[in-house]
Amino acid sequence: MHYINARIVLTLFVLCLINMLFAGTTGKIVGIVKDKETGAPLIGANVVLVGTNMGASTDADGYYVILNVPPGTYRLDFYYVGYATHSIKNVKVRVDRTTTQHIKMSSKAVEGETVVVQGERPAIEMDRTHSSAVVSSETAELMPVTEVEELIKLQAGVVEVGGQLHFRGGRTREVSYVIDGVPVNNSFSQSGGSLVEVDNNMIAELEVISGTFNAEYGQAQSGVVNIVTKRPASKFSGTLKSYTGDWLSGKNQTFMGINDFDPVGESNIEFSLTGPIFPERLGFVLTGRYRSFENL
Repeated sequence: MHYINARIVLTLFVLCLINMLFAGTTGKIVGIVKDKETGAPLIGANVVLVGTNMGASTDADGYYVILNVPPGTYRLDFYYVGYATHSIKNVKVRVDRTTTQHIKMSSKAVEGETVVVQGERPAIEMDRTHSSAVVSSETAELMPVTEVEELIKLQAGVVEVGGQLHFRGGRTREVSYVIDGVPVNNSFSQSGGSLVEVDNNMIAELEVISGTFNAEYGQAQSGVVNIVTKRPASKFSGTLKSYTGDWLSGKNQTFMGINDFDPVGESNIEFSLTGPIFPERLGFVLTGRYRSFENL
């Protein structure tokens, strides 16, 4: 009897791991490298993703692919014997998306010359089969929000009713929440939601999927919130943000308890710290937040 129970537990554990493995947390970069004059593919050209230990070499057709790239903005460097070094800046990688960057390399005319190309996003993303909105960390910092829920409800197809988020008119429990590939749905509450709270300054990319989900999100019915957190930086860095203020209104009968102004009635302090422990092997990301509401 104990043996059977152990097998059941082991099977459930393996199924959970498989579910985590298929949840999207990275994207990929593909492209073809050719000679600028002849148009012939360049075999064995080296492609380097600057700032990482990732890269690729082109095959017989000049094709290359870099898999499992964390979301973010990168620079691609291309090297080939007898050709000038080429670089493509502002290459944006999204979760579950394929970023295509073709390039034509010219013969080396001046020793040490580097040709710089600006990365462009295609008008039509052929690998995109679902309706979704993506919020990068740069965009989140510019938006006047302090909570992840506020970022989510700003997306098309999402409405807030009674403090709960609904996707395309569905119930709150029909939304699947995923953080770094791990489902974090709150199964203990009838209102659903996420068991884990993530600060805005911890988010590398937030994807809100509102229709035609991929097979990896088969457990969702009305929507998916896919959060990818930041990875440790190669150099030590940090941020500190704070604000303070209060609410004030002359309509005392409508808004109770805000007739007196307190400059520190509402305070918010956020910080983040990141850096390497063992360069290129182990690092850390630390975030924190303090909020107080004196008049609530």
